[in-house]
Amino acid sequence: MTTLPTLLLELGCEELPASTCASAARQLPKLCRDHLGVEPEQVLVGPRRLAVIARVEASIGSDRVHGPPRKIAFDEDGAPTKAATGFARKVGVTVQELELLDDVLTYQPVARPVEEFLLDAVPELVKGLVMPKPMVWDEYRFPFARPIRWICVKVDAAVVPVRIAGLEAAGTTYGHRFGSGPLPVSHANEYVALLRANRVEPDADERRRLIHEGLDALGVWSDPDNVLNEVVHIVEDVTVLMGRYDERYQRLPARVITTAMQSHQRYFPLEGARFAFVANGGDPDVVRRGNEQVLEGRLEDASFTYDRDVARGLDVLAEALDSITFVAAAGSYAEKARRVAALAEALGGSADAITAAQLAKADQAAELVREFPDLEGYIGAEYARLAGHPETVATAIEDQFLPDAAGGPLPRTDEGRVVAGADKLDSLVVAFGLGERPTGSRDPFGLRRDATGLCRLDVDGGLRIDVRGSARLAYRLLLEQGAKLSETEDDTVAAIEAFVLERLETLLSVPVEFVRAARGSELTEIGDVATLAEGLAGLDRARLERLHTIYTRAERIVDKAETSSGDGAVRADLFEDEAEKAVADMLDRVRGELRAAASVEDAFASAERLADPLERFFEEVLVMAEDPAVRENRLALLRELRSCVSQRLGHLSEIGV
Repeated sequence: MTTLPTLLLELGCEELPASTCASAARQLPKLCRDHLGVEPEQVLVGPRRLAVIARVEASIGSDRVHGPPRKIAFDEDGAPTKAATGFARKVGVTVQELELLDDVLTYQPVARPVEEFLLDAVPELVKGLVMPKPMVWDEYRFPFARPIRWICVKVDAAVVPVRIAGLEAAGTTYGHRFGSGPLPVSHANEYVALLRANRVEPDADERRRLIHEGLDALGVWSDPDNVLNEVVHIVEDVTVLMGRYDERYQRLPARVITTAMQSHQRYFPLEGARFAFVANGGDPDVVRRGNEQVLEGRLEDASFTYDRDVARGLDVLAEALDSITFVAAAGSYAEKARRVAALAEALGGSADAITAAQLAKADQAAELVREFPDLEGYIGAEYARLAGHPETVATAIEDQFLPDAAGGPLPRTDEGRVVAGADKLDSLVVAFGLGERPTGSRDPFGLRRDATGLCRLDVDGGLRIDVRGSARLAYRLLLEQGAKLSETEDDTVAAIEAFVLERLETLLSVPVEFVRAARGSELTEIGDVATLAEGLAGLDRARLERLHTIYTRAERIVDKAETSSGDGAVRADLFEDEAEKAVADMLDRVRGELRAAASVEDAFASAERLADPLERFFEEVLVMAEDPAVRENRLALLRELRSCVSQRLGHLSEIGV
């Protein structure tokens, strides 16, 4: 069996950000399929190169192109029409070179050598790479994450002179930045071995394996901030080394030490006063000493600022919040703390929860948080413990930002859930009240995360949150503090209610239509809306379909009718038919049952009692009667019925049955 030629495509760059490497690794397989028509055998990404290796055909042919049918392409005498000559011109040939296939004029392009095909295809593939933060660095105005320094494109031993950003591809690559010059690639199949022989591991998965192996050899290690995924794309020559730091720094809270290691230096904590790091080559002793000095410097700074904060105390830090702005039009962090405390009390928080809310933002004034922003919340909890506050207060302060992701952990205590809910509510009302709603993919304040967090605090955490009432309270608290809000209270509250309850669509394990139906009810407590959505989804489909049909029919009639000319009240003296009297009587009996129903099943069973009289009503009564008063009275009856059902069971018309 003949072996297909091997294609090597390599872009050599200045050091690429780790996020760009990860993004390119995800994009390249699809780009190869779209532009080259092949599935890559290897995608090799690293800080200085993006490369793919694939098997390709020696000749590349395009798909057959179809033009007009025979009856349009030729006249009665068999002469080509304008349609035929236009199609020939479009594909770049004469009419005589076209073929009739199944009575359709077609053209089959002649296969081109793969080298010729790649001259056009490779630049298009590279242009298709979406860079998180592209830059332009030359007269060709070619956007890319970092300047491209070399290009290597080979099919087996042959160089393909592709041109990108003013550079022409050659048969040369480069090894490690330190100690390796240009390296001729004699054959595409030898690329990986050539790099490995010159201190470059091009395969990210292999680099990850080597890092794991090196870390495991040093003992128990951790990666709390998940920096390993970044380190994999920072180095090409994996060398795992161990460093030590002075044991006196172990008096610092554990997370202060790990944050100093990981936030900028990408180190891995080990047991004892030790740490591991991944070097990109170099003399091990020199590199180790340098990293030890860097970490000791950061720990010394952390120790100094920690001691200063402790000496000031948490209460003094809290007093300093008046001088720290939260949002320009919404006051200081001190004012936010007072609002969050009031909301925590409204959510049923205990005395400890209210205390935690009052102190939750105190570490915004801490020097350690200014130096290590990742410690926000955590270090406030540590300072609370040192100040003698109960553990419930400290834990609530630490957990105030949870859950910080759709699947993230919830606060560990009732007090923590109350403080987290109050904080998220306040942030939402501030942003919406100032007109800063998320648009498209733009959400600079993380409001979608906050809204999802509120839903999880209620649905999964048991914190009952009445979105409408809580948002209204938060808005009024802002006004009392003199905030300059651009949106009205009603608009802000309505927008937040819709925004928060919309998050249930992705949070609950029921079809979206049931969540949207439930959102149309008068329920405003998040858990109640969730329970209604799940209850509707669990109903027998035949039962649901019957009530859905008559409800939807009533809604259509009301929506198509002209605007009411009366006061909207149903008048029994205008009933002309027994069928409409029966609907009104049943509605009077069902209304109270719906309001008092303890479950979705009970409410639905009550609403079902309207089905028989309504079916009779639609069969025997002409809603759009000639008498305007009678017509309006019948429409008012249907409006009242729709309102009565939807208040408890939601907008059933949202459900497709």
